[in-house]
Amino acid sequence: MRRRCSLSFTRFGTLYCFQTSPVLYNMRMVVMGHRGPLQLFDLLKLYNEDSVHTLCSVFDHEWEKQQNNYKERSDLEDDSGRKSLLVTSKTNAGYSLLYTLWKTFHPSLIKIVLLRLSSDLFSILVPITIRWVILFSERQAMFGWTGYTYALVVFGALCCGAFSQHHFEKRSRIITANAHAILSGTVYRKIKTLSLSHSSRWHSDTSHREDMLGEAERVAELVVTLACIWSSPLRVTLYLGLLWAKLGPSVLVGVTLLLVLIPVKSAVERKAKQLRRTHRVIREKSEQLIKEMLHKYQALKLLTWESWFFQRVTESRTRELEMLRIQGFLTAFSMLDSICMPFLVIFSSLGAFVLVDDGNVLTSSQIFTSVCFFRLLRPPLLEFLGLFSVLKQAQQSFCYLEKIFLTEDLGTSQFLTKGATEESSADSTQQPCDECQEKQNDSDEKRDHYHFRNEFREACWLYLGAFGWHWVSVCSLVYLSVCAVSLAQDGVLCMWTGEAKEVQGLDGWKELRNSRLSAYALLGLLQAFLVCCAAYCLTCGSLKASRTLHTELLSDVLHLPVHSQKMNTRKLMQALTQDMQVIDEELPKHLHSILKSLLDVLSTITLISFIIPVFSLAVCPMIILLLHIQSRISSTHMQIRNMEANPAVSLTSLARVTQCAEASLSGPEHRAVCLKHCLQAFTQNLLLKYNTINTESICVCSWVVLWFDGVAGIVLLLVSLILLQTQPESGLVALTLICSFNIKEALHYCPQAASVITTDMLSLQNLFDSAKAEKEAEWTVNYRPPYDWPQHGEVKFRNYESEASSDGTPALRGVHLTILKGEKIGVVSRQKTDTDVLINSLFRSVEARSGALLIDNINISRMGLHDLRGRLQIISQVPVLFSGPLRANLDPFAEHSDAQVWLALELCHLKESVQQMPAQLLHPVQRTALAFSFGQRRLLCLARALLARVRILLVEEPLHHVDPETEDLLQQVIHAEFKDCTVLFLSQNPLSVLHTDRVLVLDKGQAVKFDAPSTLLQQGPLFSQ
Repeated sequence: MRRRCSLSFTRFGTLYCFQTSPVLYNMRMVVMGHRGPLQLFDLLKLYNEDSVHTLCSVFDHEWEKQQNNYKERSDLEDDSGRKSLLVTSKTNAGYSLLYTLWKTFHPSLIKIVLLRLSSDLFSILVPITIRWVILFSERQAMFGWTGYTYALVVFGALCCGAFSQHHFEKRSRIITANAHAILSGTVYRKIKTLSLSHSSRWHSDTSHREDMLGEAERVAELVVTLACIWSSPLRVTLYLGLLWAKLGPSVLVGVTLLLVLIPVKSAVERKAKQLRRTHRVIREKSEQLIKEMLHKYQALKLLTWESWFFQRVTESRTRELEMLRIQGFLTAFSMLDSICMPFLVIFSSLGAFVLVDDGNVLTSSQIFTSVCFFRLLRPPLLEFLGLFSVLKQAQQSFCYLEKIFLTEDLGTSQFLTKGATEESSADSTQQPCDECQEKQNDSDEKRDHYHFRNEFREACWLYLGAFGWHWVSVCSLVYLSVCAVSLAQDGVLCMWTGEAKEVQGLDGWKELRNSRLSAYALLGLLQAFLVCCAAYCLTCGSLKASRTLHTELLSDVLHLPVHSQKMNTRKLMQALTQDMQVIDEELPKHLHSILKSLLDVLSTITLISFIIPVFSLAVCPMIILLLHIQSRISSTHMQIRNMEANPAVSLTSLARVTQCAEASLSGPEHRAVCLKHCLQAFTQNLLLKYNTINTESICVCSWVVLWFDGVAGIVLLLVSLILLQTQPESGLVALTLICSFNIKEALHYCPQAASVITTDMLSLQNLFDSAKAEKEAEWTVNYRPPYDWPQHGEVKFRNYESEASSDGTPALRGVHLTILKGEKIGVVSRQKTDTDVLINSLFRSVEARSGALLIDNINISRMGLHDLRGRLQIISQVPVLFSGPLRANLDPFAEHSDAQVWLALELCHLKESVQQMPAQLLHPVQRTALAFSFGQRRLLCLARALLARVRILLVEEPLHHVDPETEDLLQQVIHAEFKDCTVLFLSQNPLSVLHTDRVLVLDKGQAVKFDAPSTLLQQGPLFSQ
């Protein structure tokens, strides 16, 4: 304990020293995260102006003033006989909420605007300074202090631009995280306020609650977007002005082509959206099927119907993969749009420039200006065209959220405005319930750091193996070819300018122009073909990985023991649905981004080294530095993301926390007290944790991007110095500087792509954890019992002791008895756990520790689980029916004819009821099976046993609300149709087993009595011992 306190004090002192410098602190935190596990205390404490508590205080104060203004207007309108403003949706334009957010964040938003402006200006200044270097080389001036000055200006402009962009992205994401935390907390308080007064409506309307939280997230994202909405028009104007100065009206050809292709892109996006909607419906059906499988897992295992559900889930999964295959082919268009669209725009503009007038000759500076600014123009132009939709969405979101906030008195408490260190009320009744406290404690659990990193590496290899190493190789080769063709396109343009100087006469110039334009066009067609091939390879490999991982995971889940410690239903449901969705949809896109970025960097460095051999000396140190930075950051970022993904720290866990409080309360006063404490203590801690973790994740990512931009600046500085000193041909200068300029963008996206890949690997790691869970015994083994086994149904326990079940069921201890063939045995106990352990032993849900359990003189431990469980049947206390046709619930593998199924229903007195149904045997049974009463469902389970022709049947005591007449009918069928079979009636009521041949009394896993009911009654009450 003393060592832990000392370590905490040391960490506190270290962090306090580094807190004054965020850059130094981020470096320190990266080192700490690489060497060992991070804790919440290690994260940088927010400055007072960015504290979620301070911002909540400002937001509540400003919103209260806006709310008072609305109330005053409402009173005036009520006095004048008009409708109240609070219920008039037309006047809720969202401006009050927008103004409140502006008043809350206006100091930070002003900084954001200035940073955005400086970033936009430097994005233009960097290409302009590089163009100066090209012009300097074209003049063939002697290298001197002027050359050094140009190189340093380029480096300074790039570093200033990277610094401005870094701080803009960091501050904007921090504002978004803070706004999300504030709005989500306010929405949650509104939900709880309304649920206390309208509990029946608000607690049942889960979709409305999710819509409110979703709108809060969208509004938070719009805060920075609206503040910088002027940026895209400004950049478009500046880029077009610079392009017009170099190419004249020809620039309009490329812009027109870009505008013409936008409707095509919109049509493809609408089609993709429609496919995603269809895919969502199919996925929801699959999720319902998986949820049913997990919730009815024990019945599924005892019936040995795993292969049936495996087939059903696989068929549904096949439909999902088919939709993913179609969507994957549509991704080819998006890849063409992002990779080949710049080529089309540059080709059309430059082609128009040189064809409209034979006197227009391209220079190196024109080539560089066209290539750089056309690539910079496309993103802001698309943003500019989408401003109308952004404003429309903003108005809808702000109006919706403002209307919710103004529905009734928000009842805002001041718990968020108080600091984290403020003392809570001394009233002892304000303590949280045990479940809430347990959830808080669960959020602080940590995993072993090095074990965590090893699992991450194993998950990566798991995915690559599922993807297929041949597809990995083909994808890498195709992507490398795409990058090579892109460099070749720039090379053709730059070499064209050098060759144009040596051409004599107009005819020679035309011949050169036509040949180079043709070569450039052919390279564009080749690039489009390779991009389509890359999309095809990525889609095929991703579908193979999705199919393989889902099949293996589903098989692993179905092989889990019935009572396994690893049987965490929520975690398995997440692995089979949410994690698989990430692998299906997100991971392929992110793999495309990181593979494209890495190969862009490698191919560009290779070309620069080929043009400037001396640059190759700096390649190895630069790669080592980048890998060192990325390796240090990966572990830290992975831990922060894992902390952020913790359900106990996420904002969506707010509702779950109070649900546990509401479910266990006895009175309204106690309910209100516990709710108040949950809102005051847990929500305060939760919002602080979420805000801190999210902010740290942003800071770490921005810090890495800044380092990578710095490396790109060093590359550009070295290349500029070498080019100015060696004085090569101007076309080579332009080509090299274009590559150096492009490497900045590629390096800028590398850490971001690695970041999202790291987050995706958390889903892969969950799959890997599920795959490592302990499995049950084999379903089939070499020894197979005879086909007609058991012929008699004789059961022998020979000093049998079982293992204790992981769910708390006690073990059988020293049971030694024989159940003769055809006997009807009553099994009674004080606790149901005693009868449960008998069921577990017969079905081998738990294995034997010692002794033997024989059925017809064959030890059941020798055979596979399916050979054993397929010869037994049980009518559970809660009968289970699965979704699907009624016939499939009786005979899922179609082993019996319809006549046999009807006969079984007739014997169970269900034939008339089924005949009255529209589809009869094909009548769909819903998950809740509401078409059948509880007693009818027990009779259907009995019909299963009749079709299975088992010799041993177990019947559990029904629940008390079962119709007695139906239960008597079930007993009559059992005694009539199973008169030659061994039947065990399991009950906690001795009076319900008096009709049996003998009664077995179990107590704490031991057989204390086993005799005829009359004999046991003469000895006294059955439970006397």
